[in-house]
Amino acid sequence: MSMNRTDALQISRRYATAAFALAQETNKAALLVGQMAVLASAIRDNQNLAAALSNPTINHEQKAEVQAQLLNNADALTARTVAVVAHAGRADLLGAIAQQLHEMLARQQGQVEATVTSARALSPASQKHIAAALAKATGKTVQLKLENDPAVLGGVRIELGSLRLDATLAGALATMRAQLLATTH
Repeated sequence: MSMNRTDALQISRRYATAAFALAQETNKAALLVGQMAVLASAIRDNQNLAAALSNPTINHEQKAEVQAQLLNNADALTARTVAVVAHAGRADLLGAIAQQLHEMLARQQGQVEATVTSARALSPASQKHIAAALAKATGKTVQLKLENDPAVLGGVRIELGSLRLDATLAGALATMRAQLLATTH
């Protein structure tokens, strides 16, 4: 039985919340987040490893052993977190858990991440202007995640949490088309 995205998010959030609470008690939140990010990156970058961790025919103990070897020099809390996740049969959620931990640390530090999509790379001045405007609006430090998508044609699309601002030419054309179709029926 496969897990849907919502279930995976809820389960990974539970593990991340527990691990983050323990890391805060020992002042190791940044260390845990960093080490989990490195592990998640290693899994993401190695297709064989990712396939093995999501393979249901490989038992949990074998998966935990592989991960323990990857975490040879990791902090005890990181190693324990990964071991608990692996023994519970959730090794395939390590990337999602690492992302949840990253978001928790960012929130704790008063940071938010905004995804800015444009047709071409934005100039450093434009990036700075957008980051400053978002920081002023949110009252938090804003980290920009820049993406290029020629399909937007021009302008920018900004996603910040549940807020989505579409100031792209493609978005304006889609809105116009919807309005024209709505008035003809």
